[in-house]
Amino acid sequence: MGTLMADRILFLRIGMDLGFGGLGPLFPDGTFEYVPIPDNPTKTSSRTLVFSQVPCRSAVDIEQFVPAKYRNGPAHLDPEFETFTYGDPTPNKRGQLLRLSCGDILVFYAGLRPQEQRQGSRLFLIGYFTIANAYAVTATDGWPPTSLRHLWNNAHLRRNACDPGLVVVQGSPDGSRLLRIAVPLSDDRQAVLPEMERRLGITGSVKRAGAGRWIPGTHVTSVARWLYSLEASNGDQRESSN
Repeated sequence: MGTLMADRILFLRIGMDLGFGGLGPLFPDGTFEYVPIPDNPTKTSSRTLVFSQVPCRSAVDIEQFVPAKYRNGPAHLDPEFETFTYGDPTPNKRGQLLRLSCGDILVFYAGLRPQEQRQGSRLFLIGYFTIANAYAVTATDGWPPTSLRHLWNNAHLRRNACDPGLVVVQGSPDGSRLLRIAVPLSDDRQAVLPEMERRLGITGSVKRAGAGRWIPGTHVTSVARWLYSLEASNGDQRESSN
């Protein structure tokens, strides 16, 4: 269970999107599958996951929800909800991740739609980490670094070399989870829903994936309380790879 210690809350978009030709499925009861993006095949190693190894919570394999051209290829499962890690080397997100401290919250949202729907998409909150630590990762003691073995489940540390500028955050196990029920964030134009504008204190489009959105300081405590209250309506959301 998380505690209300957050000074900052950052929202980031993750997961399969229409740029890759697909979206994660949203089921009639509000449950969903988190489908990661494909990994870069030039950066894979023997430890890189393929889509058949990605956890799936419904009765089918995750590959069913992956566009055919990527289905047999490598998967970039980031974030992962077994040891609760997320990494990024790109300048905007790297800088944002480095601002997160112990007790802050990193919220993940993704594009989802019903399987029978062929046009449009909406964005949904799908999980969050309560930050335990943030690491600027280098390959100074080999790759992957033995000193960071607790981060080895992260997709970036499964690659064949260190991505320059890589930062990896880890969530605390008792304050991090993949939700069971997706929480609507946007309309079909991917603009924040009016009720979420009031709750979160953010407005406009949340379509961009190049950088995250910070929750205003005036809303951090109430948003943290609301996020942790989702445990009651979603049940125990801690995810494993089994």
